[in-house]
Amino acid sequence: MRRTIAAVGWTGVRVGAGFLLAVAAMSPWPAAAQGFGYAAIAKSPSTNWAGAEKGTTTEASVDAGALQYCQSKGARDCKIYSVVDSCVALAAPAYFVPNIYGVGSGATREGAASQALAECTKAGGVNCVVTLAPCGSDDVRFQSPLPLPPGGKPGSVDPALVGLWGLNVNGGIWVWQISVNGTYTVHSEAPDNLPPQTGTFTASNGKYTQDAINTQWDDQGTYTMQGTTAVLISVKLGKGTWYRITADPVYGASGSGITIRR
Repeated sequence: MRRTIAAVGWTGVRVGAGFLLAVAAMSPWPAAAQGFGYAAIAKSPSTNWAGAEKGTTTEASVDAGALQYCQSKGARDCKIYSVVDSCVALAAPAYFVPNIYGVGSGATREGAASQALAECTKAGGVNCVVTLAPCGSDDVRFQSPLPLPPGGKPGSVDPALVGLWGLNVNGGIWVWQISVNGTYTVHSEAPDNLPPQTGTFTASNGKYTQDAINTQWDDQGTYTMQGTTAVLISVKLGKGTWYRITADPVYGASGSGITIRR
């Protein structure tokens, strides 16, 4: 099993769709792993560190994977939140505050994220954002995507861009989901460990802007529709053609219930 782990912190990798476009290259889309499994998040309440893991081996091994990364930066108070055949999500304030965060579980990534955001706000968090959201059904080769964030501005996105888009890259595909309410997510389904990104998005008259909320990245550029199934995106780092896709194999899970281990 390939471990997928993520550090929760706003001083990490800065990645945007503009950067993704700069290194695009044609390649086949890998098939998703089948079946369900375990997912876990380990969070240190006193520090800004957390780890996520998922897989179909054993619940103990998935829990241990999340815990190992949480403790790798010196944290000694990591708590493990694990689920079976379900999703678990972690939400925290945009600017770190010790002991303020929320964890949620659910049959879908969106459901787990919604609960995590509510718990973060209940704990006193301000401007909480989802930072991790693994599901037991996620492909173990890739980092788990993030759900679309709440908010945004309805009507701020050209209807032609709304939907799910794929960019062929070396070894797989990047997936860009654009919502009608002015939010977006980008995640990788290629073996490049690219961290998922989510934020707000606007587009009209051939120009777009995006503002990530889970990392420090703002971007803007132009777009040219090529019929209804492709769009050429141009930014200062390069150009790339995204193709409309109808389904994303990484999304989806079933079940519910969360176990907390201290």
